[in-house]
This record gives sequence, C-alpha cells and structure tokens, in this order.
Amino acid sequence: MFTHLTCVVVDPSPANVEEMVRYLGGLGVHVQAEVATLEQLATLLQRGEVPQVALVNLDPRPQEILPALASLVRQHPAVAFFVMSQVVDAGLLMDVIHAGAREFLPLPVQEEKLRQGLERVAAAVKPARQARLINLVGTIGGCGCTTVACNVGASLASTGRKVVIVDLDLACGAVAASLDVRPRYTIADLMDLNQKLDRLALNNALALHKPTGMAVLARPDRPEDAIRVTSQGLSRLLSMLGQMFDYIVIDSPMGMDALHQLVLRAADLTVLVMQLNVPSARNTERILAALRRMEMDPNKIRVVVNRHLRKGGELEVAEVERALGVRVNWLLPNDFRNAMAAINYGEPVVLRSPRAELSASLVKLAGALNGKTH
Repeated sequence: MFTHLTCVVVDPSPANVEEMVRYLGGLGVHVQAEVATLEQLATLLQRGEVPQVALVNLDPRPQEILPALASLVRQHPAVAFFVMSQVVDAGLLMDVIHAGAREFLPLPVQEEKLRQGLERVAAAVKPARQARLINLVGTIGGCGCTTVACNVGASLASTGRKVVIVDLDLACGAVAASLDVRPRYTIADLMDLNQKLDRLALNNALALHKPTGMAVLARPDRPEDAIRVTSQGLSRLLSMLGQMFDYIVIDSPMGMDALHQLVLRAADLTVLVMQLNVPSARNTERILAALRRMEMDPNKIRVVVNRHLRKGGELEVAEVERALGVRVNWLLPNDFRNAMAAINYGEPVVLRSPRAELSASLVKLAGALNGKTH
C-alpha cells in the first residue's frame, strides 16, 4: 500500500526545481514548497510546515552549507533529509553522514535511486490503518474486468470488512452504473491539493452501495475532467483511504502512464483479467513484460481468465501459460445470462444469483486474493 509523502525542495536553480517537482509529482509525492536556501527552509519548519522529506541541493558550496544542514537535522528528527551534490568524494560523504542526512544523491540524480530512497521513507511511516490494495486490470475492452472488480469487492464486503471500490477508468468507467449508484461526487472532486482531505471530506464524497455496505468512488462525470486526476492527488487519496478501509479494490484499464504506474507500484496484488483469445493474450503478454521492466514482484501478480468456455472455441490454458511465462491463477466460468442480467439490474451477480457457478467462483476468487485457499 502506498504512503503519501510530502516534500520541500531546496535548490537555488529554478530549472533544477522544475525538473525535480515534475519527477516527484510522477511518484505521487506532494511538493508542499520550493525554496532557494536553507534559511527559507528553516523558516518553513519554524512555522510548523514540516514535510516528511526535505530534498536539499548542497551546490555550489557544499562544505559551507553542511553545518547549517546538520543543525536543521538535529532540530527536526522527523524530517528525512536527502542531500544532492555534483561533488562526490569520500570527505564530503563522511561529512554528510555525520550531519545526519538520510540519503546522499550524486548529481545528476539517478531517478531510480531517488525512488528507492523515497520508498524507504514511506515504508517507515506507520499509518493507523493499512488497507489491502487489489488492483484489477482489464487487458482488453469488454473482458469483464469491471464485473470481476465489483463482485470481488461485494464478496469481501460480505465478510463484514470495510471495502471501497475506486473506478480508475477515468473516461469510460462503469463501476457506479454496474452497482446502480448515483454519486454526488467523483474522484475528480478530491484532487485539489489546496483543499483539506480528511475522513469527513471523504465520507461526504463516497457513495454507498447499500446492499453490501461497500463504498464507491466513481469516475468523473465529464470525460474532460479526467485531466484533473493527478498522481499527487491520487497518492494522497489512496493514503487516506488506506487508513479508513480494510480493502481498496481498483477497477483499472490497461495503461502505463504515471497514474497507473503509481497504482501498480502501490498495489498489494495486481490482477490481470483476460479472456482466452489472441488479442487479450497478446495484451496480457505486453503488460507482463512492462511489469517485469518495472521490476515488479512476480508474487504480487495474478492472472484471471474470465468467461472460460469448457467446450472449446478458445485458446488452451496450457498454450497461453507457455506464451505468457506465468500460470493462469483462476478460471471464471462463462455465464453470460446471469452476468448480463446482474449488470442491467445494477447488482453484483454474487447477490442477484448467489447459487450460480459464476457467483461461487467469484466468491472463492475474492477469498484467494485475500490469501485464503479454496
């Protein structure tokens, strides 16, 4: 689960600051201030505007700045100080260590090292509650990912746990319609970083699916409002939801932009929903390759086949597994009649047709995604 981080960037170069802010934003880090000197940083800290991370460029005179930096580190132990410099020698590194800085990053910054350092800081932050984030990704249009996501969420909610489902298909998402929910607010309304986001604000924004008690956060009403959803805003949102719920279920389209990479890295499980046909298999292969390039933990990836036909007419499971290089973890049987009736009535199929084979398989899938065997 992703922990939202706040940061102050200290750098006299506007060009450097602009580049750093853009990169941090892509990671979902909220840059709450940009200042040129340590004196300005000290003023912010004295006013109580304390970030979790301070990113400080020591150049052009690193040895002159270090004593002031060491003083700030002692005064503000809750802040993780990351220092940067083009000067890389043993003497400076020892001085940085003695000053108490958390990380030293040679300039130009290697983005992967910065990301890893931020992840270490995030891992040390202990929120009051930590939701399990299950990210379901449709590998092709019409594969039934939304149906699977809604029913996994409903099945988890039926156990008495607190569940929220988030529609991250920002242009064409159908979570709210599939659950017959008419939300007053959408995910786009929670992105303004200048507005406080707390439990009260979130409870007002979330719609309720009364039959299950599951909370619903819908996609924007207007397609053009999708651009309002940012990495920083989504990071803050997921962090707050993680403190309020036991499970966050995300219905996500196949994408590798900054938003979806943020969710992929944050997820406890990424579930690729596919069908046994060539276009879906090829897309599944593509996204698995992308996840490998992101160095994603393969133990956090599952492949689920939806609308499986026992009588043939589609690719063989073993053939697909050989092509993908991973095993198919779950087969959901084809039951178009019950699935479509549930969608048109705005009910999860596990509630509308609980005795159907598809419903039983979905309930067991939800248990498996929660670490239970079937």
